[in-house]
Amino acid sequence: MWSIDPDNGRLPDLHAGSNGHANGQIAYGSPEPPWTVTADKSSWSPPAPPASGGRRRARRRLLLVALAATLLLALIAGAAFYYGSALHSTPEKSLAAFCSALSQGDPGSAYRYLDSALQRQASFLVFSGVLGKTERCSYEALHVRGTTATAVLRLTRAGQLQTQQVSLNEQGGIWLISEDETLTALPRSLSALCSGLEKGKAEAAYAKLTPLFQRHVSLGLFRLLVDGITSCSSQLERVAPTQAKALVVVRYQLEAQPEQGTALLVPAMDDWLIDALSSLSTPERSLLSFCKALQQGTYSIAYELLSLDFQAHFGSLRQFVNIVSPVIKSNGGIKSCSVGAVQKRADRFMVDGVITYANGKTETDEDELVLEADLWRLNSLS
Repeated sequence: MWSIDPDNGRLPDLHAGSNGHANGQIAYGSPEPPWTVTADKSSWSPPAPPASGGRRRARRRLLLVALAATLLLALIAGAAFYYGSALHSTPEKSLAAFCSALSQGDPGSAYRYLDSALQRQASFLVFSGVLGKTERCSYEALHVRGTTATAVLRLTRAGQLQTQQVSLNEQGGIWLISEDETLTALPRSLSALCSGLEKGKAEAAYAKLTPLFQRHVSLGLFRLLVDGITSCSSQLERVAPTQAKALVVVRYQLEAQPEQGTALLVPAMDDWLIDALSSLSTPERSLLSFCKALQQGTYSIAYELLSLDFQAHFGSLRQFVNIVSPVIKSNGGIKSCSVGAVQKRADRFMVDGVITYANGKTETDEDELVLEADLWRLNSLS
């Protein structure tokens, strides 16, 4: 409320600003007027904002507070669940949860019960391919010793009951599966194949072939075909309980480009064996191996590299030797072998084979090769 000095009943004119309008304030420094203006409060307050805007801001604040509280509660609940699980984890609970996830068709949840070291050995592709179709799962023969344990899993897949032993370790208060030979058998088999090829240990690599594959390729022929490999790598592409497919890349010392092929693997007892390996043979390599076998006098291996039709042409191994051996001996033996032009004709290849004899004579043949029993084999010599 304003009060006016009774000695002067009117307010003086406000000083005008430079634009001719009142500037809204009393000029300071002028003589004090004979009247006094006072206010009930020391300062003037602006009018309050509309009530609706305040309510909106209040609601936003309440919403943010509620969201923050919800997030905090979720974090607390998650931490409580984790630590609660850790504090109450037992081998029995971990195995039961693992089996429950498998039986319910949830391999992703079951895979989490493998420790990090086992996950590095057996990828999720291997895990889901080998165990993903499990219909029933249980465990027995559980033995616990301190922070380690062993158990036997009973798994039913495609109506067939299988058992496998696993080991568990306690890590950070949580029990996880640390060893499972069934899961690591497949990657171990591929690793053993490549390791044997790289190190020149043909026998070790040959041991990873199925008996059927070994009937198609003898150890002696296998040695010739893999001779000169300097590097080998593999990568699994597809895994199922009854078959796996892997990409295998090998590099030969005398070949400019690496050879890329496919390996098919099948389960065999507690192992996986290679049932086919496309990179093992090429038309050029088969022809060179045939010539090397003749050079070394291992005629049975050379005969093995003939197609069934070409073998029938000679009649038998003995007749093959009786025809080929005198020619080689009359020229003092074979000094070197090489290949020339290569042409693909439908499902077969025509390759020029060059043989240099010890007496200096050179012989060039146009040889036809066909793919038979996973290997390129000679079908004719001309």
